[in-house]
Amino acid sequence: MPVNAAYRRSLEECAEKITNECGFKPSLQPRVEWYLEDSISLDDEISDWFTLADYSSFTHIHNAFIKHINNAEAFLTDETIAQLHIQKLLSNMNDNDESIVMCVAYISFGLFAFVEGKDDHLKYIKRNNMLLAEHLPEILKKFIEIADCCKDSSTNLNCYSKSLLYLSSVIYLITLQCIVFRCNKEQQHIVDKVIGNFDDAGILSYLTKYIEAWRWNSRLSMRIRNIIMLLSKIILLQFGDIRTYKKTKKDLYKYHGLRKIENRKNKWTISPLQYEAFTSDIVTRYPSCKLPTTNLPKEFDKSNSLSQFLEIPRPKSKNAINITLNVPEQHIATPAPSPPSSPQLLHFNETSKGRKSFQTNLLYPCLYPSDNEEDIDELDRRLHSELTPKQTSESKIPFSIEEAATILAENLQIKLTTKQLWHERDLFMATERGWEEDNLTDPYDYSSLTGTANESLKRMIRVDNFYKECFTSLNSLVFVLLQTIELNLTNQFTSNAEDVDENTLLPQLELTKAKESSLKSSVELLFMLMKWFKLSHILKFEQLGVILYDSQFINICSAVLGKYSDIYGDRIFNRIITSNKSFWSECSKYNFEYKNSFRYVHQVQKAVNLDFLPSLAYLLRILQKVVGNKTQRIKELPQSIGTIVKKYYHIFNLDIYHPLLKIIKELTPFKNKRWKSEHMELISGVFLYEKLELIDNWVAGKDITGELSDAYGQEIALRALLQFYNFEHYQVAMEDLGYQKKNNSIAS
Repeated sequence: MPVNAAYRRSLEECAEKITNECGFKPSLQPRVEWYLEDSISLDDEISDWFTLADYSSFTHIHNAFIKHINNAEAFLTDETIAQLHIQKLLSNMNDNDESIVMCVAYISFGLFAFVEGKDDHLKYIKRNNMLLAEHLPEILKKFIEIADCCKDSSTNLNCYSKSLLYLSSVIYLITLQCIVFRCNKEQQHIVDKVIGNFDDAGILSYLTKYIEAWRWNSRLSMRIRNIIMLLSKIILLQFGDIRTYKKTKKDLYKYHGLRKIENRKNKWTISPLQYEAFTSDIVTRYPSCKLPTTNLPKEFDKSNSLSQFLEIPRPKSKNAINITLNVPEQHIATPAPSPPSSPQLLHFNETSKGRKSFQTNLLYPCLYPSDNEEDIDELDRRLHSELTPKQTSESKIPFSIEEAATILAENLQIKLTTKQLWHERDLFMATERGWEEDNLTDPYDYSSLTGTANESLKRMIRVDNFYKECFTSLNSLVFVLLQTIELNLTNQFTSNAEDVDENTLLPQLELTKAKESSLKSSVELLFMLMKWFKLSHILKFEQLGVILYDSQFINICSAVLGKYSDIYGDRIFNRIITSNKSFWSECSKYNFEYKNSFRYVHQVQKAVNLDFLPSLAYLLRILQKVVGNKTQRIKELPQSIGTIVKKYYHIFNLDIYHPLLKIIKELTPFKNKRWKSEHMELISGVFLYEKLELIDNWVAGKDITGELSDAYGQEIALRALLQFYNFEHYQVAMEDLGYQKKNNSIAS
């Protein structure tokens, strides 16, 4: 037939077309090879420090160097001569001669007019700043003096502001060098000396209070952007990077006699709260069951204590849904009950009954069925071993239950944070009941260990001192940092596809770059504080989390994530116009050979731009830490958070995925079936990329009604415990905030 022939020809044409093509090409998910590390790159960090306006002062500092150093060649080649010149300059720094400060800054910047290439420039930056590090106390003294003038003085602010830029730049570069050389044994003594100098000068508390002063009396001369970046890097140096953090955590577990689980990625564990819920279900079904011995504290009545809302186990036996379901038979062959009898025929005058839902009653553990009724198979022997005279087949504990209890008990993980929380909760309950305080030493108070030689304990003392000295300023610090984060909501972006002259966009591009560098420093600072506070004491971490929550961090963070979600792919794959100005390109203009070599090396544009990824990773991690296990805060996440997260999920990177999927894991139980079906890709990602637990029933097994009803009580109980902890350990700081200890005695 002609129709069939035409149809056959069309099929042959389609087949030929498919054959001639290269073949099937599946749509692969784009991926970025990037890892979140707190190790720094001098190339990027120095360029982020300066703005377009700062580069105009480079000529002046070069002239100041020529004024004070007659033989620049000898300064470059002979380190001894360089040391003598630096010592002479710093001894005269107390004189009101701005050119001395400018000359010191030029030395710190690497003498860029006398070098012939970027590698040569980096070499002199490293050498000169390690020489300047020997005289850090004098530099810090002058820096604090100038910073106070920028904060309090009403005259000559322009001169003070420039001097503040020069001195803060010198301290910033010294700090960067010490971070880089922290693992270098040859430079270790200088790094330790710099850390000691920062401690002696109290620079961390000074910078924090300086930021607090800016909140109430903001001035351009105070250069708050540079101060935030400086504080971020000094905290990284003083507290330590990720390797130092892991070593400190391991040492603390050993110090407190706790078992640190090695290779946690391949080890499935269970928390004490989950274990308590499991044992409650087992005892409900089998009251005579003897559970394995664990290191959990003895349970006692706390129903009258506010602290009962801090950790609430959710056994299935108390779930309202399970209470209404039927009791399953003991030897059921499947998790679902036996099907009902054949349905009765409905008469025409009868209405159909409502649909029934046959669900497993999770109150009762699922038992292994027996495939032999004569009790001769091995499995049945294990399930029904010899009974004692007082036991019957109904009261015998099934083997599966005993085995499950043993497995969970062996993999019970008690973290250091859990022990700290239990300790403070016991003290809180004793105070509630009017018991006398025991004068016992707090095992988690490191402030009394001032004479220790243990480096990890010294680091904990440093963290504790920062918390104590800056406790009253934490709220202002968070307020200012969130302001710098929120400023990025006004950023404007231009695609490479648009026909636009980049020179006309340069002011806008530089402004965006400055705001994004402030964003990176702010979120990095907040993340480091949360991480080290949690290692020091869980309630320090919770205190900062409460401040962030009260300061509307959830809304601000969600808004910034939503702002960047639309351009995430374009930003990563360099389809957005960015500024090509950098510290290195500006310095190369002062030397002809340097300029030519720099132009030759940097003329090829990179295919991937990773500048925003650290900020994104820190934002997601902080958000996850703020809302984690806090139902009241999870409720405050915007409705669009799932859509925003899906846009970041389209580019594969595990360091972005981990905090993102943890948020989804917290959020999913509270969403309906439609939301879960729309975000099934993210839910699947949790099982693919996140660490699993022995009990993973988060998708549909949570007691949502109980979680929501106790959410507000949990938040109140946490704040009450925080107030108790801070008043007991940091009473002076609490009194500065207006709290005081009341005398319970009634005057006659």
